[in-house]
Amino acid sequence: MLSKLIKYEFKSTRRIFLPALGVLLLLSLVNAIFIALPETALEHVSAPFGIIMTVYVLSMFAVCVLSFAYMINRFYKNLLGDEGYLMFTLPVRPSELIWAKCIASTVWMIVTGIVCMISLFILVMPISMISTVDFDFWQSIQLVFSQMLRNYGAHLFLVPLELIVLGIASVISFCMNIYACLSLGSLANKHRLGFAFVAYLIFGVVQQIVLLITTWVWNLLNIDMTFFNNLNAMAQMHIALLGWLLITVVWIAINFIITNYILSKHLNLQ
Repeated sequence: MLSKLIKYEFKSTRRIFLPALGVLLLLSLVNAIFIALPETALEHVSAPFGIIMTVYVLSMFAVCVLSFAYMINRFYKNLLGDEGYLMFTLPVRPSELIWAKCIASTVWMIVTGIVCMISLFILVMPISMISTVDFDFWQSIQLVFSQMLRNYGAHLFLVPLELIVLGIASVISFCMNIYACLSLGSLANKHRLGFAFVAYLIFGVVQQIVLLITTWVWNLLNIDMTFFNNLNAMAQMHIALLGWLLITVVWIAINFIITNYILSKHLNLQ
């Protein structure tokens, strides 16, 4: 049933995201065409170019805000608003509803980030093509990659893979944190979003307190770090990334448990 919920989420959200991301790519392409023009020709279209570039910058900002705002709106309206009366009559567990929203939001946030980077790449390409400096972009990339492969070997692929996994986990953690705050805010009869914002601030403070306490206990116990310090830089990086991933997974679990418990035991629809 979870797969059907995820499919429904993408079907409902793609009507918003696909046109918005498509417009962003189109604007970057149009701006790239303007940039590729000779300086003499560009002077005659400087006003349209300035307008389109401004629209492009605003569009990039808008799609980033859209992925964040739509993530909050979908969860709040579908599960905590009037639509919740229908959603919770479905033969599914609250946990499945939560994960369907989270997976869809995570994917759209990642896709938005990738599309933004692609649009910037499209925008920069004409600059490298018309540059008067004798510089082969792709050959330089190949040389740098070959050198790094000789120096780091398999670590060159492992570290980016770990960073990608950590990045995905961080987005999931962010979504779950917002869901937990919205769920806590729903317990109030009035000013729900205000209470959700306060809960978000409290979560941030709690995380910092836990970090400070952990650091204090670590220093107090005076744990021997000789083994870690004797490792090479790559091994230390792997351990640090895996430790950070473990902490992120723990926060995901905590936020999920809070959200699932409230939606299962203390659901308060508006």
